[in-house]
Amino acid sequence: MKVIPTLATLSFFHSASAFTSMVPKQCHQVSSLSTSLQMGLFDFLNPEEAKKRKEAKEREIEEQIRLQNEIRDRRKNPKKMEEYEAKVRVRRNLRMAGNDEAADMLSAKMYDSEVDAEES
Repeated sequence: MKVIPTLATLSFFHSASAFTSMVPKQCHQVSSLSTSLQMGLFDFLNPEEAKKRKEAKEREIEEQIRLQNEIRDRRKNPKKMEEYEAKVRVRRNLRMAGNDEAADMLSAKMYDSEVDAEES
């Protein structure tokens, strides 16, 4: 009778070890070889990263201001507004026809043509 509780206890420990994580030795070797891995957890403390973030934010703000100025200029100029509305009509017709790729290309070019015209 003492054999049954002993077997039950051994089977419990055997099944309990199935839920523990067993990491192969190869993984330990790989991680010990690459000590210069940067995880990015404390990159916000790095002055270079802070400078990059600040520059990216400034570029984004400048782009938004440029686009807002284009919208304002277009609303003031009836000729530009007509051109814009014509492009929107064409884009909407392309979407309704199921030609999404052409509509996306037209959407991408809607503001670029105004910038090119202003620079010329």
